[in-house]
Amino acid sequence: MITKLNNFTLKSFVGYTNPNDLLFRAKNILFGYNGKGKSAIAIGIKDEFLKDTTKKPENLRIFDRDYISKSLLLENSEDKIKGVEASFSKGDVDIEIKIKELEKLIIKEDEIGKLEIDIAKLRKEIRVEIDKIHDRRKGEANIQRKSKDESVERVIELYKKDFQDAKKIEADDDKLIKINGDNAIEKQIAQNENLRPLILSKIQTTLIEEVKVIFKKKFGEDISIPEFEVVQWIETGLKLHKDGDNCKFCNGQLDYLDVKAKIVEFKDNKRHKATEKLKQFKEQLQSLLESIIAIEKESKTYTTNIGNEIEQHFAAISAKKNTIEAIINSCQKKIDNIEVQENFDFELLAETLKELEESISIISNAKNDQLSELKKKQNNLTTLVKGAIGLEIQQSATIKDKLQEVKDKEAELKEKRENNMKKQQEIQDLKQQKSQTKDFADFVTHILNDINISLKVELDTDNKNYIIKSTNENATLTIKDISEGEKNLLALLFFYYELFADNKQQNVKSEIELIIVDDPISSMDDSNRFYILELMKNLLELPNQQIFVLTHSWDDYCNLSYNLENKQDVATFELRKTNGISNLVKLSSKEKPYNYLFKEIYDFSEKSEEDIKNECQIYHYPNVMRRIFEEWYSFKVGKNVKFTSNIQNQIASVFNITSNSEKAKLGVLIKVCNILSHSINGSMNPQEIHKSAKYLMRLIQDKDKLHFDNMKN
Repeated sequence: MITKLNNFTLKSFVGYTNPNDLLFRAKNILFGYNGKGKSAIAIGIKDEFLKDTTKKPENLRIFDRDYISKSLLLENSEDKIKGVEASFSKGDVDIEIKIKELEKLIIKEDEIGKLEIDIAKLRKEIRVEIDKIHDRRKGEANIQRKSKDESVERVIELYKKDFQDAKKIEADDDKLIKINGDNAIEKQIAQNENLRPLILSKIQTTLIEEVKVIFKKKFGEDISIPEFEVVQWIETGLKLHKDGDNCKFCNGQLDYLDVKAKIVEFKDNKRHKATEKLKQFKEQLQSLLESIIAIEKESKTYTTNIGNEIEQHFAAISAKKNTIEAIINSCQKKIDNIEVQENFDFELLAETLKELEESISIISNAKNDQLSELKKKQNNLTTLVKGAIGLEIQQSATIKDKLQEVKDKEAELKEKRENNMKKQQEIQDLKQQKSQTKDFADFVTHILNDINISLKVELDTDNKNYIIKSTNENATLTIKDISEGEKNLLALLFFYYELFADNKQQNVKSEIELIIVDDPISSMDDSNRFYILELMKNLLELPNQQIFVLTHSWDDYCNLSYNLENKQDVATFELRKTNGISNLVKLSSKEKPYNYLFKEIYDFSEKSEEDIKNECQIYHYPNVMRRIFEEWYSFKVGKNVKFTSNIQNQIASVFNITSNSEKAKLGVLIKVCNILSHSINGSMNPQEIHKSAKYLMRLIQDKDKLHFDNMKN
């Protein structure tokens, strides 16, 4: 039996633990308006019960708003309700005895689960051993483990394939088993791949042909043209000016357009154009010389990694520096004095370029050949190391023993599962022979007839499920054809009937220890709510189960707790909410419903407008106000009154309300009670509800002060 919640947090409950003076007992009745936390605490009670590992879901029953969808409707049809499986006739009892005997032969899931855990543990141990061998044998080599997602059997098969591949290179197992991995070749490959490329700067072929022409041409007639650098200098300076400016150098008068035209004339001059080409040619020669110097610097790194045999080719490249420098000097002389005929050895240039390309090609080929050979060696070594790993795994006694243990346990697991499947099928076959619970259909139909509900429940032709029919037309109905109250009633009858092991509802099923009923009379019609109250009272009298009944109705709470609150095994509580946080308080049923409701509205009317901003039950009060007014009016005037909109004149006349201001307040009170007691859609104004509560209390105080004073205290 649970006595309290421990650090319970859900919805409006935050870290709640029952104080020692508010402990649960065997029978518990909880009252709380909607929104105070009833549904949450019902879940909390269930969860607290299941914290005890010895308790199972079958040891409790809970009736709540989800019961219909979770426990009644079939998945494939809306018009059928699940049958209640119970044994009533002697034939069914004999079948049940056989079923119980078979159930004892079913191997418990805990035992099967332990076997599965053992197998998983063994597989993990095998994989750990495989990975140990892999990591030790591979050394520093970059050889990846097999995928962790593969089964150990598949991993071993993959290593066997590695072993077979290695045998093609090394057939002797004794030699193969001695091979271990390292990263020496990998380092050599990396060093080779990291060698800086030998890139020789190019000279454009078209430019060489143009320069050949320039060296042959005479430029004596162009002596009056300024030097190339002078023309460039003037052109650059002119970009700083615009037409009309003075000279920014000497501040003298500047004919901008004339200077611009002369620059165009100078640049279009043959001598000027030739000088420009020569300078381009010289720049490309200079770039070629710089690339030779850069290649020369790589000589030591290349010979260290590839071998001394390529040193002669680097020396050949270095030897070409002098030739290129001489060619650059010849070009510069022509630039300096373009009108003088200057010899230039273009054949030497072509031969030099060809020899440079050949030397670089030989070095690059040597590098690539060495890299190819290294990669071949690396691939072979990787294959051999993986084969050695596979060979050691096959020879491992530890792995062999654990694999055999896995096979034995899996065979045992398969046998137990097949045993369970066989026994479960036998049980299912026996259950098909049972008569099903026609008694339940008769039980429900009898009750529905007693409380004048035109429904009946019958077994379906397949003798497994129930169908609901109208007693008037004998027509099969769907859930959609049944009112909310009738649906809740059927659900509760189903819930109640299933608690018992016999069709007389005298013996509760032995496995049930806890029963929770959350708002059993929600949406019930007056015609059947009293019957449900009697069922709840029957539950509260059960001797061996802990019971929790929760209700939002004060009348129902008073009915349920009547003559029970002084019993040692009964506890009564109210659910309250303060600043959005729910908790339990002691509650007595001695107070009559009218007294309780009156004090509730009085307390609400005394609140400030600031306080009602956080009042979560503001839309509950119109219904309470209506009930207070109708009962007080009946007592005071001696006549019943129905709180409708056309009753205003009658009430004003009875209580002599003449001022327009008071009549307006009375009208608002009638509107609030008449509309909001049934729906919150008529008004969403909390201030209007609060003002009406104040007016109702003042009206009763003015017209019946003695009654008002007694009630408020």
